Amino acid sequence: MKLRSRLALGGGALGALGAGILLTSFLPQKFATTDTDTTAPGSLPDRQGLPDIDVTFLRCGSVVVPEFLAVRGAFSSRPREISHSAVLIRHPNGTFLYDTGLCTDIELFLLDQSWFFSQTLGKFKMEQSLGNHLQQLNMRPNDLDFVLLSHLHWDHVAGIPDLPGVPLRINQLEFDAAHQGLLDQNNGLVRRLLSNNPFTLYNLGGSAYEGFRSSYDLFGDGSILLVPLPGHTPGQIGMIINRAHGARLFLVGDAAWLVDNYTLPATMHPFLWSRVTSDDATARQTLLKLHRFMELYPEVPLIAMHDAQMQAAFLHIEQERQKVHV
Repeated sequence: MKLRSRLALGGGALGALGAGILLTSFLPQKFATTDTDTTAPGSLPDRQGLPDIDVTFLRCGSVVVPEFLAVRGAFSSRPREISHSAVLIRHPNGTFLYDTGLCTDIELFLLDQSWFFSQTLGKFKMEQSLGNHLQQLNMRPNDLDFVLLSHLHWDHVAGIPDLPGVPLRINQLEFDAAHQGLLDQNNGLVRRLLSNNPFTLYNLGGSAYEGFRSSYDLFGDGSILLVPLPGHTPGQIGMIINRAHGARLFLVGDAAWLVDNYTLPATMHPFLWSRVTSDDATARQTLLKLHRFMELYPEVPLIAMHDAQMQAAFLHIEQERQKVHV
């Protein structure tokens, strides 16, 4: 009887410990209040010297998650929409995509994935493939000069099979890191989605820009600057778009899922965060950089590649702006 009582007591203690750990995972997590990197923000180029740049989000799919999963510390189960999108960017010197959304045959590529994958990170509702988006815009894949990938997770390269032969541009750091295992995860899913498209590698060898330690001026005119957003993956890049007309814009890849992640700041719930983050401390530092950028430039939209609400709001503003200029 004594042994049975001790076992029951021990089981109760373990149960209480487990419940405590689970509860703690939903609580807000303390962030450092300042960014330890003191790189100073740069100066915005003269808008009169910048080109007109058209930016369009091409939404391919979506999934709804409860808010407490998308934003740690949010004691709310209200639905938040997570999108799978590409961004079509028309610059006078080139037409290209930032990330690629979902291809027509994405479900065939996912047939060999595990049940756990298909019910978590691989769960989405298909809405419109990248190929269909291009057709509606009267575009063919070869109308694109290149595709710029924010990083090499499967859901950012998943539209490439609809773009046969279109050159890819990949950060050298991201490419090298992906060869340490990412390309072969999930039965080589990313490797297969890359589809043997030609690619070129680049380095963020330019000077510090807007508080980020380095940059890459894509067209050499100060209009589109690539900056490092590491942590989610080692070589993830963001894109700051400076243009003559319309809002200045910052595309932040998967450094955040939703606007709440960098405004609070707050990570996702650890269940998701731990599965999509290569370096926790670095990813948090990147969130702080986005938070600082937002405070310095509150007029600039920071848009994550899965933030359906921010993408829709931006598209609405763009459509209204274009009506005025017609």
